[in-house]
Amino acid sequence: MKACIVTGGSVKDEFILEYMNQERYDASFAVDSGLHFFSRTGRIPDYIVGDFDSVDEKVLEKFETDETRIERLNPKKDDTDTEHAVRMALNAGCDTIHLFGATGSRLDHVLGNIQLLGLALRHGKTCIMLDPCNRIRLIDSETVIQKEQQFGKYVSLIPYTPKVTGLTLEGFQYLLQDYTMSSFYQKDALPISGISNEIVDKQARIDLKDGILVLVESRDA
Repeated sequence: MKACIVTGGSVKDEFILEYMNQERYDASFAVDSGLHFFSRTGRIPDYIVGDFDSVDEKVLEKFETDETRIERLNPKKDDTDTEHAVRMALNAGCDTIHLFGATGSRLDHVLGNIQLLGLALRHGKTCIMLDPCNRIRLIDSETVIQKEQQFGKYVSLIPYTPKVTGLTLEGFQYLLQDYTMSSFYQKDALPISGISNEIVDKQARIDLKDGILVLVESRDA
């Protein structure tokens, strides 16, 4: 099963609609002010989740009459509205989750949402953050990117765990072989950045022995 979650960050209607039309999601979630996207575009989500502190009451009332499950959350809680929606999707059996509106001006929200990618990975599922300039996911095993199917121009790799060992890159402008990439607070970290690599062959391969990487495919605005 594949789920689409629209949360309350930076939301570009045309970009999300394009994905909705080509992916055919089995379940859709509106998280808090992400509900405004559904209101503007005439779409009806399967689930509405949030404490609704940033939703126009008239918009919420519009959907209360539709056949949509509404999950009202207490504003005083230990998780975020978006985390609650991701857990709902995982519990519903979704193995792929596309997360829209998860980036924007609030860097704390962006970093927190990247942590949610780890929540999905821990359950053996895939969660991907998407906006018009970025596709962000976590990888812990061999990953192949076809140049014709890559998102944008650049491919960046950032350690999610303190160390990533056995890192090998093929088909990129900058290659690595059995390399250990570390967070810079590690005393033995080597000064090699994984930012802004580019695919130069028909496909690129990322392999690693241990650890988790943040994989960002990006393009300039």
